[in-house]
Amino acid sequence: MDQKASGRADYAIRDEIEGDAGRLIELFGQLGYPVSEEELSLRLTALRGREDYAIRVAERDGKLIGMIAFHSEKALLQPTCEVRVMALVVAEQERGSGIGGRLLAEAEDWARDRNASYMRLNSGIREERSKAHIFYRSRDYDSGSIGFSKKLRTDFERPSVKSK
Repeated sequence: MDQKASGRADYAIRDEIEGDAGRLIELFGQLGYPVSEEELSLRLTALRGREDYAIRVAERDGKLIGMIAFHSEKALLQPTCEVRVMALVVAEQERGSGIGGRLLAEAEDWARDRNASYMRLNSGIREERSKAHIFYRSRDYDSGSIGFSKKLRTDFERPSVKSK
């Protein structure tokens, strides 16, 4: 476990573990992805223990104050894998304290251990993400591409069809 000072008190960076979902839902909400504890627990359980995924949390005094989730992807355009950050969030009151940088460094170390060619992440082009963009640029991340997405309805979202 890595101990770092945030300027106010010590915090620890550790792997996400079973039981963290209830303490992570506030952070997911701050990131703009509200989710129930039950649903988040299911998602975390599906990823936990996989060698190609990792989730790290920052914890102080039993409170989760940051989280990063990332995974490796087979690359077609590069000779080695790439690592994609799926989510990075630091509690609003802790932003600017160095926790986000430490979490991102954890993901970069994990990527280096796998000989990854690149770190990749997406960050929305919205005003509320402008500080995040400054944060990433200050850590040598480029915004050299434009991401596109399309929302698809899943079976989970489709209304049930009553049989005749």
